Amino acid sequence: MDKLKNKSIKGLRWLEQYTNTDMVYLVKNSFWMNTSTVITSIFAFILSITFARFLDKETYGMYQFLISISSILGAMTLTGMNAAVIQAVARGFEGVFKKSVETQIKFGIIPFVAGVIASLYYLLNGNHVLSVSILIMAIFLPFANALNTWGSFLSGKKDFKNSFVYSQIINIIYYAGMISCIFIFPNAIVLIFANFLLVTISNLIVYFAVIKKYKPNENNEAEALSYGKKLSLSSILPMIALNIDNIAIFHFLGATQLAIYAFASNIPERIGGLLRPISTAAFPKFAEKDPEEIKKVLPKKTLQLFLLSLLGGVFYLILAPFVYKIFFPQYIDSIFYSQIYVLVIIIATTSSLPMVSLFATRSKGVYKFNIYNPLFNIVIIISFVYFWGIWGAIFGKIISNLFQLVISSYFVQKN
Repeated sequence: MDKLKNKSIKGLRWLEQYTNTDMVYLVKNSFWMNTSTVITSIFAFILSITFARFLDKETYGMYQFLISISSILGAMTLTGMNAAVIQAVARGFEGVFKKSVETQIKFGIIPFVAGVIASLYYLLNGNHVLSVSILIMAIFLPFANALNTWGSFLSGKKDFKNSFVYSQIINIIYYAGMISCIFIFPNAIVLIFANFLLVTISNLIVYFAVIKKYKPNENNEAEALSYGKKLSLSSILPMIALNIDNIAIFHFLGATQLAIYAFASNIPERIGGLLRPISTAAFPKFAEKDPEEIKKVLPKKTLQLFLLSLLGGVFYLILAPFVYKIFFPQYIDSIFYSQIYVLVIIIATTSSLPMVSLFATRSKGVYKFNIYNPLFNIVIIISFVYFWGIWGAIFGKIISNLFQLVISSYFVQKN
């Protein structure tokens, strides 16, 4: 085994002359993240099969709409703290971890109030399912989103192996609970309650486990918290943009059409998730580098990631019809949509490296990027869905992700 390990390391070092990348670091750390992503994708795939077979399209569409609303409310919980924690911990300021969690919980009053207002709106309009569900989300969100910062702490320490272990603990609790709930209570309100209860409890368990195991030092950095707050504020628009397709389809076309679109997009999104660990592993590395050095290597690395994602996209294009006919016969209508949607994943994956480098270096361009990019996205998606329905959402996302790639690359070079 030692000989095999040494030969593998030697081979990876040889490969570095062509990739200009620390291949040993990438393979070692992306292995754990890729393994975690694969396992999570398997769990999610099983959950999707359960949704398809035991939940009607109307209920599933409403559930997807509520998840999108929760993401927007969640953007008000200082989610930008995660990037700030990774960067601070990578430089030895581990005290930022606990401080950021405390700060996020305090600021949780903002999404709670926003959720209550949205709940009252739907109550007054006679939609009790949406009203009760959003109220449940408003109660749990501040804690669920704050406690998941343990992942950023471990990323900053480059401890991807233990991050993998803790992620699987959460996976087991969450997916076992959700699948059981679908069998017993196939109801949107109960599913939302189960979702957020399971996420909060599992993250609470892991948060205290990480504190006990690592005993973070007390080194703090006020600038990190300040940066996290600014980043969070500028991240609200991007989160709205990320979920605007589901919201627009629900309001213009209804819950059933949203269910068809969700099944067309969810599977490619999972495939794209297999390449996401590359960008995640790059974040702490970029945080340690000089911006000028990043500028030089970024174009080549972005091209390499594009070619890799293109290969995955072609693979999915061929397999998609078989996957849907075998596992999701209730959603045959989603096949062609899904095959075209893979273009969204290829472009989004390619743009992930310029985006990561932009955030890792604390570039001032981050704030402009978080305004221009989502505003363009929101306008395109809403107008396209209004005129062309599901096809409008897909082509709108293709155009939006191209814009994201161009503008993030521009701000990196301008930094």
